[in-house]
Amino acid sequence: MNVYVVSLGCPKNRTDTEAALGTLKTLDPGLEIVEKKEEADLILVNTCSFIQEAVEESIETILDLALKKADHQKIAVMGCLYKRYGEELKKELPEVDIFLGNEVKEGDLAPLFEVPPPHTKDSVMPPSCGRRILTTPPWRAYVKIVEGCSHKCTYCLIPTIRGPRRPRPLPEILDELKGLSDCGVKEVTLVGQDLTSWEWEGLRLADLVERVDMEVDIPWIRLLYLHPTGVDQRLLEAVSSGERILNYLDIPIQHASSTILKRMGRPYDLDFLRRLFGWIREKYPWIVLRTTVMVGFPGETDDDLETLLAFMKEVEFHHLGCFRYSDEEEAPSHAFRYKVSKSTARARQMEVLELQNSISRRHLRQYVGQCLEVLIEGYSKETDLLLEGRTAFQAPGVDGAVYINEGTGEPGKFFNVEIRDSFDYELLGRIKGPLAEPAGQSVQSSYQK
Repeated sequence: MNVYVVSLGCPKNRTDTEAALGTLKTLDPGLEIVEKKEEADLILVNTCSFIQEAVEESIETILDLALKKADHQKIAVMGCLYKRYGEELKKELPEVDIFLGNEVKEGDLAPLFEVPPPHTKDSVMPPSCGRRILTTPPWRAYVKIVEGCSHKCTYCLIPTIRGPRRPRPLPEILDELKGLSDCGVKEVTLVGQDLTSWEWEGLRLADLVERVDMEVDIPWIRLLYLHPTGVDQRLLEAVSSGERILNYLDIPIQHASSTILKRMGRPYDLDFLRRLFGWIREKYPWIVLRTTVMVGFPGETDDDLETLLAFMKEVEFHHLGCFRYSDEEEAPSHAFRYKVSKSTARARQMEVLELQNSISRRHLRQYVGQCLEVLIEGYSKETDLLLEGRTAFQAPGVDGAVYINEGTGEPGKFFNVEIRDSFDYELLGRIKGPLAEPAGQSVQSSYQK
């Protein structure tokens, strides 16, 4: 079977896609992933339905592929879209041959085969890397350590779609990471809706970080999606002292106005955020900080926006993503009064991003003249006249990049790059030479007060 894959949404979705492909591979050892949909026997689409824009993108993708598919080809749709809409989706999309959830079991895939495969024990969590097929470049991967979420944010459908928090056992996580190391992976990003909610047999995230740092031979290990209330001194010490754990933390705050945070169902206020990030900046100034905020939430005023902007200036996050509120019917916030118009939300988003541009530009300017460790990704998507890579403080897919206009570098390898120029989110440099092994934590924050 030849399979053409489209994985939409977040990195957590990608790990589900790779697990599903691994399960398919156990049923059909001859399975091959193809880059052209015309060569496929099966078209697999993993969908996202977190907000309405994601729903529309998922449906448009499915319909476009269905319109162009050959008679012998089958379409399988998996993921959040089906989990959210269920049987209604089957009626609306008769073009689809099979619908699957987020956690695909071998028995779910039987309809894809003329002769049902023999039944084997199903796994409710992504399998170890021995059964996983990476869809990322071979030198980097995502590993999900916790599924679902038990927080009660009023705007979020994740607990409904993916269920409550379900942490993976530590031995299973370590086994997967060691397998990825054996396959030559150089960078792993640990993901989950809230990594700080991971707990197993009395161990917490800080314990997992320490075990991973000691037992896994992968140069760069990154943490994404940390709930502010779960970030404590124990975790920060584990991150800061680790040799392989990058000094990079993604801590989505969603807002800074205490009023809006309360309406969002976030269990903290502005004073808490000031103490948390002020403490991180004072005690661990080398840690690079990323966050996510939302504008246009029901009841948000100009004063609330000013509070957010002032907090951004105070903390100076290295990276910040800003999204507009999406009014999902199933979410509690749908019933809230004082909705913000789409035009106002767009204007506020632009104001936030303009401020972040200036903050990021100031941070990156300080690297000009320095030599940084860079993981080469290959030719730039913009032009094959430039190479593209990333530093330890640039996460794949969400942060900026390093463009290289002089020197030769091999994809998947670390090189010493002299930074010659900086922009809003990107750096420009030339290769000085290869690195046998990255120094990891030597890449530090540019934060200065």
